[in-house]
Amino acid sequence: MLGLKRGTVKLYDHEKEWESEAQDTIERLKKILGESANDIQHIGSTAVPAIKAKPIIDIAVAADSFDDILARKEQLEKSGFYYRPNAQASLRGQLLFACGSYYDGTGDMQTHFIHVVKTNSMDWINYINFRDYLRSTPQAAKDYENLKMSLAKQAPEDSGREKYLQGKHDFIVYTLRKALVKSYLGKTVTIKIDRPIGYVHKKKDYTLKYPVNYGYIPGILGGDGEELDVYLLGVDMAVSEYTGKIIGIIHRHNDIEDKLVMAPDGIIFTQNEIAEQVHFQERYYKIEIEAIYQKSCGAVVYKKENEKIKILCILQRQSKTYSVPKGHMEAFETEEETAKQEIFEEIGIKAELLPGFRETVSYNVADGKHKDVVLFLAECTEKLKTDSGEIIGYKWLSPEAAKAILPEWYGPVIDKTANRLCVK
Repeated sequence: MLGLKRGTVKLYDHEKEWESEAQDTIERLKKILGESANDIQHIGSTAVPAIKAKPIIDIAVAADSFDDILARKEQLEKSGFYYRPNAQASLRGQLLFACGSYYDGTGDMQTHFIHVVKTNSMDWINYINFRDYLRSTPQAAKDYENLKMSLAKQAPEDSGREKYLQGKHDFIVYTLRKALVKSYLGKTVTIKIDRPIGYVHKKKDYTLKYPVNYGYIPGILGGDGEELDVYLLGVDMAVSEYTGKIIGIIHRHNDIEDKLVMAPDGIIFTQNEIAEQVHFQERYYKIEIEAIYQKSCGAVVYKKENEKIKILCILQRQSKTYSVPKGHMEAFETEEETAKQEIFEEIGIKAELLPGFRETVSYNVADGKHKDVVLFLAECTEKLKTDSGEIIGYKWLSPEAAKAILPEWYGPVIDKTANRLCVK
């Protein structure tokens, strides 16, 4: 199925043919536009395999000059790409071409929209980021699909297509905000510093003195419409410009913008260390820190049973895998404090950590992130009260049996536990 009657809204299950049609269209455009187009990509909902979409193909073209594109207007229209100078007036700084029988005068169907934008403009960045974010974030894609289905049901009764577009606005704005900061995680960029170390910023209710450098990525607009802000950590002198790696995102839940965190290449800050560094300003917001380098603390919990040792293996609700009690380290906590708190929250006991036992396991997680888990040793002498929100079951197993169901990186720690407790 390809094409939809102009002015109507109807969603269809994703079809593989949409991607084939998009690629064919891209090749046709490349032949016509040549070097006038720096990049051409399939965008919009038909480019997201997981969701329903209107059967209209959206293509984005990145160009340095609109004049060069318009110089090929006649050739484009001969190939079925019709220029729409007055359509979608809200899209400033873009050219729109469209395909379908409505435009060649033989019917009322629309099949393609070609959005020409400036290379590296926010329009181009937003088109690509929105698509990529929905592709990589299943929950966001599902939420978008549900919203569109709800709006599509209302569209025939209300104001049709315009009502449908308006209904998506807030979701798209929020998703673009999240997609933008997500797109920078792990990248090396250059920032301008407008609030160097020692800068004093007087606000309405308080005054901030910056203990770190703070700047922005030039030309990239964040959720507040201003250039995207970046904390620079690991540089102990005031600078005016810096090139480094984006190692974290500060998601502000009670604000309209998020912040990025940069560090010099090779310098590591975990989520708790980032939180401590930015506390001077972020304490005024409800935040969540997403970091490339993550740190958790917990414990191998054991009990004595018939002169033998049993290791606690808990089944996690989210991952459906076995683990030991552990959790992310928060700002200004010690490792031991985090471990004790996580033991209490997950299995409901107040455990004492055995002195002299501290082991670290390290492994890679999704999206190129890395996690270190610091593990202590604790004896259980109480009845467990597991957190049903996080834990769906548990087993007490011998060290060897525990190694068989826990992820492989726990193996050496279980061996050291057995040696410490003299288990043979």
